[in-house]
Amino acid sequence: MDELKEFRRYRERMNKRILSADNLGIKRFFVLDTRVYEKGALNVKTKELLGLVASTVLRCNDCITYHVIRCVQEGVSDKELLRL
Repeated sequence: MDELKEFRRYRERMNKRILSADNLGIKRFFVLDTRVYEKGALNVKTKELLGLVASTVLRCNDCITYHVIRCVQEGVSDKELLRL
């Protein structure tokens, strides 16, 4: 659990640092990323599962960790997760 807490702290620190650069393109990306995960035609749980799949294909370990955390928060069951 300590590793998970450290991951979250690191991610929060890095997001603040990245956004502090005041780069319009980065700000737009963060807004887009936030908007994508709002409720819509697909529910948030499905979107997080899709984010996990994309992260796995891209082999981005930090992204995989983030989306696994979000999947758990959205109530993805072990059965759903293992059937990907």
